[in-house]
Order: sequence, then structure tokens, then C-alpha cells
Amino acid sequence: MQCMTRITLAHSRPPVAGNWLLSSRPESPRPAVQTLPHTKTVIMKLARAAIGGLVLAAAPLAAMADGMSYSYVEADYVDIDIDDAPSGDGFGLRGSVGFLDNLFVFVDYTDASVSIVDIETIAVGVGGHYPLGSNFDAVGRIGYAEADLSASGFGSVGDDGYLLSLGLRGQVAQQFELEGNVIYTDFSDGGDETAFEVVGRWNFTDMFSAGLAYRVGDDVNTFYAGVRLSW
Repeated sequence: MQCMTRITLAHSRPPVAGNWLLSSRPESPRPAVQTLPHTKTVIMKLARAAIGGLVLAAAPLAAMADGMSYSYVEADYVDIDIDDAPSGDGFGLRGSVGFLDNLFVFVDYTDASVSIVDIETIAVGVGGHYPLGSNFDAVGRIGYAEADLSASGFGSVGDDGYLLSLGLRGQVAQQFELEGNVIYTDFSDGGDETAFEVVGRWNFTDMFSAGLAYRVGDDVNTFYAGVRLSW
């Protein structure tokens, strides 16, 4: 559902209408803004967390009777812990569909907030998995992502870019799976970011499962909890 990009805006650029990071503050700042002295830093960190979380959509961790499935729909709760800034939370909706023998497509939507800052992200992409053993796969993903950040009284700003991830996924017990991923994101304004993720999932049935994930970035840690329906 931890979607990670730096929204870096050069100070030498002239103010742009609607850009709440470059435009001057309102004459009478809102009280909520006064409690957020490093607004730009918080926004940059939140954006990295949200964008890095996008690739969680491509982490198919649901088992089926005849092997591991790469087709599902999922809903997640997301908790974001940012260094030297307020924490935040949100939700994610995700889906993936497997095709041919070793490929899948995925789509992800995330909505999160930190203090007065709201962020929406969406990502689409394709992935592949290669069996290394019985119920043990190497998994790779590539996708396109967009992020839109907004705050009341400041307008909005957006960014887009691509994401890559490589990982290992295995069924370590009859109903339990583990996955580890290295996630790389690169955005037009925000630069690049690398994060590390561990995911665990318990399969109650062939179709229904629940999972937990924890992602560590440079200055953002993200926790995910979700339920999934697979086929």
C-alpha cells in the first residue's frame, strides 16, 4: 500500500500559478500550517513513501492449491513514519492479473495524508516470475507511476516516473509465504530512491489471505496490513 520520490523544486524557478511550494504563503497562514515548520521537507518525504509503496501492488503473495498465484485484488492500511516530521496513514487498493506462464500486469491506487498534506498515487506495470525451485520464485517488476500532492490553501503539485523492483518469494510453510524486495524509483522532479521490503502472508484458504509488510527507506519507514482475494 511505504508508494518513494523526492519532489525537488529549484529555488531559481519563478513562481508558478497553482504550485503551492513556489507560490507565496497566504497573508493569514492557517493555524495548521504553523504547526508544520518544515512543510517542504515533509512533502518530499511523504512523496517518497507513497511512490515507494506503489510497487507493493506487484507483490503477489497468495498461494493456490496448484502453486503460488499472481492474480488478486487487495485492500491495505498504510502507516507512514517519517524522520523529523509528523507521521501519517492512508489506504491502498491493488490488483494483479497473471497471464501466459510467467507474466502478470498490476495496477495500484494509494491515498495517504500527513498533517495538512494529502497525496494520491497510481501505478500500472508488468512483472515476471521465474521458478528457482518448488514454490520459490525470483520476481521482477517495472511500472509507470504518478503522484499528486495537495494542501488546503496551497494548491497542488504532481510528479511522474518509473519504478523497478527485484525480489525473492517463497512458500516456507503450507499456509505461510515470505518475500523480500529491493525497490528502485526514479521521478522527473523527485530524483531516485532505493528501499528494502520484507513481506509475510498467511493463507487462510486458497482464495483468502492476510499480509503484513515493512519497508525501510532513507528517511521513511512504512508499514502495511491488508487482506487479499486471489484466484
